Amino acid sequence: MLKATPEPLIRVSGAVKRYGQVTALAGVDVEVFPGETVGILGANGAGKTTLIESVMGARLLDEGDIEVCGFSPVRQREECARRMSLQPQGSSLFKHLSVTESLELWASFYPRPREVDEVIALVELESKRRARVKTLSSGQQQRVRLALALIGDTEIVAFDEPTVGLDPLAREQVWDVIRQRAGRGAVVMATQMMDEAEVLCDRIVIMDAGRIVAAGGVGELLVRYAGQGSVSFKTVAPVDAATMKKLPGVLWASTRRVGGSTSVRLVTSDMARAQAAVRASSSVRAENLKTVGPSLGDVFLRLVGRELNAPIHEEN
Repeated sequence: MLKATPEPLIRVSGAVKRYGQVTALAGVDVEVFPGETVGILGANGAGKTTLIESVMGARLLDEGDIEVCGFSPVRQREECARRMSLQPQGSSLFKHLSVTESLELWASFYPRPREVDEVIALVELESKRRARVKTLSSGQQQRVRLALALIGDTEIVAFDEPTVGLDPLAREQVWDVIRQRAGRGAVVMATQMMDEAEVLCDRIVIMDAGRIVAAGGVGELLVRYAGQGSVSFKTVAPVDAATMKKLPGVLWASTRRVGGSTSVRLVTSDMARAQAAVRASSSVRAENLKTVGPSLGDVFLRLVGRELNAPIHEEN
């Protein structure tokens, strides 16, 4: 007997959101199922935050529909609010409260919250439980935001750029917290961090200019779009992406002129042929040539046409 497919906890259908002349969401369809950690990956302005805020009921769509656990976040706001929580990017905190007081306040908003001491231990702030939030470091304040998102023990937790601005150690600590939450209900996470998405997410949704350009598991996306990986190097020659893309074994090319040199990155269908072609080219004179296996960065480059956060010139 076949198992019934579970109903999605989040269903977004034909979502359109405009801000004046800017279309932040241009017909977005997304489903998130129980037990999933879904990453929304894209550059600034891709529509990630607008999508999450719309799911949370903080933005009204111009077209389309959203359901959260079978309820409308607009028409049935209270029902949805009981079932989801959000750690927004750079959200304000009540900095005159202590860590414990902050969590006790947030816990009062939910019908079945987690124990305050349990969540404080989860985000490793036991030694700061009585400290005023304003006295904490930026990394510690970010952990407070995580704790506030987790205290309600909701079916859905959304994180918007959860590690932006944090040092590597603090990022790892935040990742551990998100890993522990994974599998309980659903987690949705907007991020620009390729490694973060690859490490934490079961499924990736890649957005560009308000549209979803690809979605799938990390391995599935790598097989479909990343080829054999990438070759990167520097050259003093002012080479362009169109010329680089014509080299044997190259799927996609990007170039960026910085000072007196050009940084080149090639996504390859045949790593060995691409390397040989670069070395054989008398006009390139490659320096510091490096190779990397297939990555989400390669996927993003092929789908969106540029590296994340890099102002480059590229050719399709």
